Amino acid sequence: MRELLSTQLKAGKAPLIGVTPIEDIKFDPKCRDEITKILRGLQEMYICEELRLEIFDILKQMLPENISPDKGRKGMDLWTIFVLGVLRLGCNWDYDKLKSCFDNHIKIREMTGVDLFCDLGKVTSLKCIQDNVSLFTEKISNQIYKLVARFGHQHFLPKKEELHTRCDSFVFLSNVHFPTDFNLLLDSIRVVIRLCSSKSESLNLPGWREHDSMWEKARACYNKLSKMRHSNSKKEDIKEKRLQEINGQINSYLELAERYFKKAMQLQDSLDDAIPVLETYLDYGDLFIDQIKRRVFDDIKTPPEDKVYSIFEPYTEWICKGKAGVRQELGVKVCIVDDQLGFILNHRVMNKEQDTGVAVVMAKESKDYFPLVASMSFDKGFHSKRDSAGDTNRTKIEKESGIEAFIPVKGRPNKEDQHRQSSPEFIAARKQHPAVESAINALASHGLDRCPDRGEVNYKRYVSMAMTASNIHRLGALFMARDLKRSQRKAA
Repeated sequence: MRELLSTQLKAGKAPLIGVTPIEDIKFDPKCRDEITKILRGLQEMYICEELRLEIFDILKQMLPENISPDKGRKGMDLWTIFVLGVLRLGCNWDYDKLKSCFDNHIKIREMTGVDLFCDLGKVTSLKCIQDNVSLFTEKISNQIYKLVARFGHQHFLPKKEELHTRCDSFVFLSNVHFPTDFNLLLDSIRVVIRLCSSKSESLNLPGWREHDSMWEKARACYNKLSKMRHSNSKKEDIKEKRLQEINGQINSYLELAERYFKKAMQLQDSLDDAIPVLETYLDYGDLFIDQIKRRVFDDIKTPPEDKVYSIFEPYTEWICKGKAGVRQELGVKVCIVDDQLGFILNHRVMNKEQDTGVAVVMAKESKDYFPLVASMSFDKGFHSKRDSAGDTNRTKIEKESGIEAFIPVKGRPNKEDQHRQSSPEFIAARKQHPAVESAINALASHGLDRCPDRGEVNYKRYVSMAMTASNIHRLGALFMARDLKRSQRKAA
């Protein structure tokens, strides 16, 4: 059974003694802590009945189809799940920190409707919080953060004022180690041994009793190989001897891996109920063995599109953006659009996409969600050459979306581009464009630097929840600034 918020005052019912109505929670407008700003934004969202009902309708999508909302054992309220999910991303907490704050932070307990008279010492298990917060989906978060942005525009954007937006992309890192074909093969060996030994132990089958020894042999072989270096001697015979030693160690490593994979295949073929993901990791192992042989012995380079950078997060890309001091980043690029108030209006996880390929889509989607969008500024990376119809990304955006696009051209501009880029409107837009870098830095500081969740679905959900948390944080900051001005006015 799931309720939206079971402890708040309802029509015809007496309020609980220890429950503070959410609209009566007091916050210090001078506080600069991120928790207070997020809770203040959540409070305003709850006070607005129209927005609250819209969000409650969206949160109901979290319920699994086979779960009754009004029968059975009571589960965590949907509003509580929403608050915890926003705090986790907005404050960049892990689940242990989230549990500790939920159990001990008075304002968080008031916002989630905890009875501070009867349930003051009540704690929630870590597993309960993990299971409930993971009910969030990318679709739910996408809907909520756009509602929050629209709500912010109603309160802080003067009537009939247009939205002037900025678009940029950044790399959101996935939680992977630096990849080489040797250590990725070792990862495959480790998972294969673990899966096979676990299955053999449960069915009491022979052949995998010494799985710890098998793993130690594979790791020792890899460690020895990773420490070997080519000779820098000027004598060719010494260099050749060292090369033969390295190639011999590589052959030993590959033979050991092939022997383990063959043994795993024999176990898989003998089972009536096959091990579900074993085939995937065996395929990865065969791929890395083939790549090592072609690279080392045949001197054939592997094309980038054929490379895998993690067997656990296979969506991970090798990205070089040319930043100073950053040779490469392992993750996926994320494109965002923000406005002059600091709200995120749209985002896109750019799987195998480049900036030039998403500019038109981002502008069109932003215009569909927010009709007040009048202009959008980009950096040079979003500029494209003229296509067969003679259009660039700038002209496509202006034709299809009706948005004035400020995209500087790459290289030396012609007279037409030079005249356009020297206009007062273009200069003003370019001066405001660095603000999107500030928004990206804020996202990275509040959780969107490296994804701790596993799997591509959870990766995208994490990104979307970060956008929701960012907009609520911004909403709370704006309302607290307004509260501070009012309090100063009264004091004067």
